Amino acid sequence: MLGPCLRNALRGPGSARPSARPWSTGPPRIPCRFATTASIPASTANPNKNKWSSTLLLPKTDFPMKHKDPVKAELQSRERITSEMYRMQWEKNTGEVFVLHDGPPYANGDLHMGHALNKLLKDFINRYKSIKGHRVRYIPGWDCHGLPIEHKALKAIGKSHLKLSPLEVRSVARKTAMEAIKEQREQFRQLGVMADWDSETETYRTMDQAYEIRQLELLKSMVKKNLILHRSRPTYWSPSSRTALAEAELSYKDDHKSHSVYVFFTVPEEFMSDALKGVWKNVGGGRELGLAIWTTTAWTLAANQAVAVSPVMEYAIVERKGDPRLLVVAVDRLEPLREALGDMTVLDKLSGHDLVGTKYQHLFWKPALPPPEVILAKHVTAAAGTSLVHTAPAHGQEDYEAFRMAFAGSARAQAEEMRCPVDDDGKFTGELAEWTDDQSLAGRLVGKSVLGEAVPEMIGILKEKGILLHEALLHHRYPCDWKTKEPVILRATPQWFANIESIRQSAIDAMDAVDFKPEQSKRRLESFVLGRSEWCISRQRSWGVPIPVLYEVSTGDAHLSAETLDHIIPILAAKGTDYWWSDDVDAFIPPHLKATGNVFRKGTDTMDVWFDSGSSWTLIKELGLRSASEPVADVYLEGSDQHRGWFQSSLLTHLASTEGGEDAAHAPYRTLITHGMVLDQDGQKMSKSLGNGLTPMEVIHGGKDRKKFPSYGTDVMRLWAAQVDFTRDVAIGPTSLSAAAENARKIRNAIKFILGNAYRGDQEPAELNKVQLGLVDRWLLNEVAELEEYAVSNYEVFDFNRVLQSLNTFISGNLSTTYFEMNKDILYCDAADSARRQACVAVLSIVLSRIMFILQPIMPHLAEEVLSRTHKQVGGVTASNVTWDDEVKSWRSESVKAEMQPILAIRHQVMQLLEEARTAKRIRNAAEAVLIIRTDDAALRASLAEYYNEMPPLMSTARVLVNPESVESSEWSFETEVEISINADAMSSRRATLEIVPSKDAKCPRCWIYTAPTQETLCQRCEQVVEA
Repeated sequence: MLGPCLRNALRGPGSARPSARPWSTGPPRIPCRFATTASIPASTANPNKNKWSSTLLLPKTDFPMKHKDPVKAELQSRERITSEMYRMQWEKNTGEVFVLHDGPPYANGDLHMGHALNKLLKDFINRYKSIKGHRVRYIPGWDCHGLPIEHKALKAIGKSHLKLSPLEVRSVARKTAMEAIKEQREQFRQLGVMADWDSETETYRTMDQAYEIRQLELLKSMVKKNLILHRSRPTYWSPSSRTALAEAELSYKDDHKSHSVYVFFTVPEEFMSDALKGVWKNVGGGRELGLAIWTTTAWTLAANQAVAVSPVMEYAIVERKGDPRLLVVAVDRLEPLREALGDMTVLDKLSGHDLVGTKYQHLFWKPALPPPEVILAKHVTAAAGTSLVHTAPAHGQEDYEAFRMAFAGSARAQAEEMRCPVDDDGKFTGELAEWTDDQSLAGRLVGKSVLGEAVPEMIGILKEKGILLHEALLHHRYPCDWKTKEPVILRATPQWFANIESIRQSAIDAMDAVDFKPEQSKRRLESFVLGRSEWCISRQRSWGVPIPVLYEVSTGDAHLSAETLDHIIPILAAKGTDYWWSDDVDAFIPPHLKATGNVFRKGTDTMDVWFDSGSSWTLIKELGLRSASEPVADVYLEGSDQHRGWFQSSLLTHLASTEGGEDAAHAPYRTLITHGMVLDQDGQKMSKSLGNGLTPMEVIHGGKDRKKFPSYGTDVMRLWAAQVDFTRDVAIGPTSLSAAAENARKIRNAIKFILGNAYRGDQEPAELNKVQLGLVDRWLLNEVAELEEYAVSNYEVFDFNRVLQSLNTFISGNLSTTYFEMNKDILYCDAADSARRQACVAVLSIVLSRIMFILQPIMPHLAEEVLSRTHKQVGGVTASNVTWDDEVKSWRSESVKAEMQPILAIRHQVMQLLEEARTAKRIRNAAEAVLIIRTDDAALRASLAEYYNEMPPLMSTARVLVNPESVESSEWSFETEVEISINADAMSSRRATLEIVPSKDAKCPRCWIYTAPTQETLCQRCEQVVEA
């Protein structure tokens, strides 16, 4: 352990200590002639002018620091490190099978940076598992159905789906998807992703016939368990796309404008509950009483069927200044309501329960119909409005649930259908006329868009009728169609649903056995599962997997059962799902329905794309790689948006389709990994409108502005992906890419040094067990072993950035700054067969191989490039057939680390003294200086004496003296006092004095170290090398 520097001194000639010259043997390192000539005197900077240059073993390699055209260079090994490597590892590896199941990207357009980050993270895992001996099964896929692809296809031909037959729509959509897959496949290759890209069986598409049939079989298994339901309930509806949408198909607009309104619902005396009537009479019966409600969707007032109140809140009858009527509002909302409704006086109070059963009137309810009434609902809070919630069960999820619970099992529930006076285009229908005696009201609204002109028309009607208490413009967050970006509505339509409620707890329980990274992502997935009771799986489009249901024409009754599917699925398996649209309904009617003599029609709905992709685990299960008691995949890895998408749909379909037994309660994945979104360098979401988009191909090939975005090639982008903390949102831009490129340069620089010295072409490195290793050699091997153990432990938990950080620290510190510097003189100036040079070369070759193991998953092109140079004599050896062994375990040595500790501590202080001498212009480089170590501590003297002959290169000085009896006087010196611990014992620190003085010898013309008798003669070592 080093204490603070106690004394630094620059001494003149009169202050030097007298001495003899008992120099140690063994020269130190010389300045690096490979990386730079900055420290070499100008007169000798060019080795060609030095007659001894031909006797030096200077680095020699064709390995470039940087490729002029990285894309061209990487292309040479692209096939080997992608498709060939995938096939070879599957054939040769003998370890356990490892399955990373690929969540299918949408087959629509070029790849974006989110795609790149996702596929690269997966590739890091697969490559690591592969070189550790696992047989990796990775089958990339594409999600091919759905609105975005259909829209793109129709836009390309300039036609509406309403003007084409379903078969025509499906044909152009399929072609569009195939074109996108072709482009994306090539771009995934350019990312260096290891997979059998040329194989149709080792890739998948959700529109593959076999895939669609497996999906239909999955649907059948859920039908058999009574998990598939057909009914009307509110779902997100996109008027712009004319189809139902799942929550995962929504985007949100933060500044949507809505008109919020407070409305008066009249309560006649005969409609009041007993409790309300009693309170009303006590405060002055005879005055008109009404329920004050608030809504941001004024158009839904036409579909009102109840008002919900809280079972735990208190309500008040109030009078407003200037208004003869009385209002019912929540007590907790009185103060917030003053701004909208003015000053109010509380006349009396009552509970929510007191209001239950109260009926009321509104504009769209005929007196002949049963009046709407007040119900209890747990979702009512004091957060906004009046806490009397306008309830339109056809247009709100909570409204629907509250209405259903309030009247469950009652005659009213049986008789009363939900009011949904809105059509597929989001416009009011003529149904309004059935609910009011004032046909002029209906006439003013029918045909108008509920997201457009119907809203001001409705507000106008409320004003005219005197029941509008207040209106205001509201800016708030609102859901939109994920592709058209237009607002959506909630609308009750007949749809097919998967009943999640019955398997929800099983899903929560299954998550307990899943490893989540990051851990908090478990809570996110749980919240999405707990937040839904049903999943709308039907869509009103042609491009998708059909829901093969038969409807009786006379009654509209739906027939979707295991029996009907047993008949229909084999037909579709033989002829393809297009056949559902091309052939007559008679081809699909099973015998038991034909026997009824009824007329049937085919359903036209297709399945939700999340049901499509959520069925992908069936592909892996069919391969038979796992027993039924195990998850089908080891890892699922996708972006954070997939908690409400693929992660959830895969979990739910897997649990819903199992038949019970040992495989019933587990998820399809053992580990679930979530990565963040990719943002621009300023942390903003990339978008065309902002002009801040950056694509993977622009990173690889270069952007329009080549100064800002040069061609980096693939490995630099992979390095960027490895160095970010992917569990959070990550940024990419000129700064981060430049940093990755600089990191790559430093890595290549270290590799170039090793190749230039250990693989010069004149001889192969000796085997490690055939050389005599010095202390620094054994120390570096221990450091490599520690590095590798740390890298492996972090690869195992998918912390790639820690792997890279540790490797960068090792390369820049222990390897380059320490080991390279200590050994340059030995490598360049020793004889080729010298024991210490052979040891150094052997260690360098080992270090390079271990660095390549660590880097191969991240930079496979570089690994292939290096191995093509280090394994020239071994036919066929490439990065694809080298297995990462555990040889490093034999190099671990705590004793070597302890022995090296005081030497490194001394070296650290010596480097500071040398820098002071250079700054003072006393020396140009360390080879001109002599280090003197003085200590009275016997233990420290013994430790230094053991490695006395190795000390000059370890300290990078011409010579090292330990406790010399005397030294000649010097015109200058730099000195410091230090405390050094022995054997890593911080409690037993030993004091020493370090002093740098000028060498009294001359500069050797061959090695440039100041150890020669004269400037014209060689030092002892160089003379022996030259004469030999």
